[in-house]
Amino acid sequence: MHAADSTLAKGGISFEDGTYVFESIPAGPYYISASTVGYDAIQTDVFKFDGGDYTVPSISFNQSGVELEVVTVSATKPFMELKNDKLIIHVSSSPLSAGNTALELLSKAPGIVIDQNNNLTMKGKSGVLIMIDGKNTYMSVQEIIRMLETTPADHIESFEIIDNPSAKYDAQGNAGLINIRMKKDKSLGLNGNVSLGAGYGILPKANTSFRMNYREKDFNLYGNYGYYFKESFQELGIERNILSDAGLVQFMQNNDRDYTYQNHNASVGFDYFLNDKTTLGVLGNLRQGTWDAFARNRTNISGANQEPFTSIDADNDALSKWNNYTGNINLKHQFNEKGHAFTVDADYAYYEKTDDLFNSNSYLGAGNAEVIPPGLLRSDNFSGVTIRALKTDYTYPVSEKFKIEAGAKVSAVTTDNQINFTLFEDGDWVNDPLRSNQFQYEENIIAGYVNLSTQWKIFNLQLGLRGENTYSDGYSVTLDQRVERSYFNLFPSAAISHQIGENQSLSYTISRRIDRPSYQDLNPFIFYLDQYTFSLGNPFLQPQLSNSFGLTYSIQNKLMVNINYSKTTDVMQEIVLQNDEAFTTFQTKQNLDNFHNLSIASSLPIGITKWWSSRINLVGFYNKFESDFSNDPIDLDQWSARLNLNNNFTLPHGMRAELSGFYQSKVIWGIFNMDPRWSLDAGVSIPVLHKAGSLKVNINDIFNSDQTYGFINQGSIDVDVEELKESRRINLTFNYTFGNTDVKPSRNRRTATDDERNRVKN
Repeated sequence: MHAADSTLAKGGISFEDGTYVFESIPAGPYYISASTVGYDAIQTDVFKFDGGDYTVPSISFNQSGVELEVVTVSATKPFMELKNDKLIIHVSSSPLSAGNTALELLSKAPGIVIDQNNNLTMKGKSGVLIMIDGKNTYMSVQEIIRMLETTPADHIESFEIIDNPSAKYDAQGNAGLINIRMKKDKSLGLNGNVSLGAGYGILPKANTSFRMNYREKDFNLYGNYGYYFKESFQELGIERNILSDAGLVQFMQNNDRDYTYQNHNASVGFDYFLNDKTTLGVLGNLRQGTWDAFARNRTNISGANQEPFTSIDADNDALSKWNNYTGNINLKHQFNEKGHAFTVDADYAYYEKTDDLFNSNSYLGAGNAEVIPPGLLRSDNFSGVTIRALKTDYTYPVSEKFKIEAGAKVSAVTTDNQINFTLFEDGDWVNDPLRSNQFQYEENIIAGYVNLSTQWKIFNLQLGLRGENTYSDGYSVTLDQRVERSYFNLFPSAAISHQIGENQSLSYTISRRIDRPSYQDLNPFIFYLDQYTFSLGNPFLQPQLSNSFGLTYSIQNKLMVNINYSKTTDVMQEIVLQNDEAFTTFQTKQNLDNFHNLSIASSLPIGITKWWSSRINLVGFYNKFESDFSNDPIDLDQWSARLNLNNNFTLPHGMRAELSGFYQSKVIWGIFNMDPRWSLDAGVSIPVLHKAGSLKVNINDIFNSDQTYGFINQGSIDVDVEELKESRRINLTFNYTFGNTDVKPSRNRRTATDDERNRVKN
């Protein structure tokens, strides 16, 4: 050390016998400083070095008088991290996690939009595959969202957002994949969590959930139960202008619907550890629920109306019930600690749903007097879906930098759907054969994949190829009409990432994906709002295929910019068709020719003070639809943007508060044009019971501004739509965690029916 200012002159490490050498030292005054673990640091007296050789007197260490019992080394991961083909949001590293739900954190992720109808889009595209801990959740996207509404954000470790998933994943999901990773625990024993919630806007809501995990050396038993109750309403206004041979006819429809939703969801699982490397597990799930609704619909008809009535009052009484059962058997063998493993999953799932509908139509003239007898219509609908699947996955790390993954899957799906209509005629209910129908559907998929990942110099590379052979057979028993298909598709994927200097990184991705129709969308069944307005299934619906390309740039894993382009052919889209002479308008799904999507997303954290942090997420996207359509080609495009601003405040005594909002500009989706929307939310979280519990109060959509307005102006179709829902409400949630918080949770594993279950709609 330089004696003048105690700065370092030269460093070195001693040999085994304690000698050490410093070379090329200029003349001057110095002293020697030495240290080693477990001993007190020591330094010599100052000596003057005149050049040449100089021997320093021996120095000796004294054993340190302080013994450290525990040494803790800690580090904090960045909130967002770009890794290979995915964007990882480390929830546990963010102050946003305290006092928020998992759903709120997910909705804050760049490019993710969850609307008031629980529809989820990613950078302007639907068709998102959602997984939890790398496996399916046995629920639709809407049900997953409801589950995340009651899951505390501090139970989440991270969100993995993958625009272009690798060949390891099912090819379903053209918009990409979101994998939600739950926190892992550490020890043996029992723990659990109970949550109670209530909300009120105009009508009441309630939810409760209970989770338990018990782990011993040889086994792990876990389960959960959840109940969800909701009363709500919908106000729907539709204005339609139809130009017929007789002239312009205008329909003004106003629909008020009150509904009650109840759902029970339970699961239980058991893992038995055969030895240190092999685990056998079983998992079962049960879902039961009802949806009870009553709607009042008034349609006023004006203009060149040729009917004797000028208004229709259509009352609709509906009761839906569902029972879903799923089971999984899993075997996992881990050959070593380096990731060499083999898994096999066998799955069975059964979904059953019944609908009882009653439609009453009153035909009114001047003074609201009935001018013709009322029309009474009843229908009962049964839908059953059975899924069987077998899946294997094999992972082999060739070296520390090179890994091979391969697997295969076979699935078989059968559905049986029946709908029976009866009319009230001459004082009795009689069968209506023109509307009644039975539809059966079978689908078999055989798939295999190989995925290679390696590190080459500064590059992380991933290459994959998946092949899927599909056979399907849709048969209308009533019409004796069959739609049979057989097709094979290859789905390549690639991802490259690398650092640019110390703080910047780039990632490039490419993939091909497929979205097959949901089983219910294929049913050629009819559901009425009134005799002029209804929805209809389409058994001729084709799968859609997407090719995607992505580029992501990151600075210090904080500021991120992502550019993604995809082209989808035969895009499945909700559309409206119209019969100008019969004045009927019906909604269905149909394949459009091409859909182009270009998105640019950025995210920036802002630390304003120690107690106030903000994050700005901005996504701009361009949607373009091109297709032939009812003799009037579709050529619609629109630039859109969504801005999310989240403010989080750290308050005294462990309390947290949040003020967040969004603005969504005009959007087109197929032939639908949607007006801008915005919303502002606020909430506070208070720890209780020595931080084992929490109370949270929040207000959603303070200004009741998150409502839907849109229109269709395509060919002869001229429709304006206004949909109002109970978006403003106050919620109170109590959450309590008990037992040993270090208990290891159930294994994270995917099941064999990930793709198929996501195509079952409730």
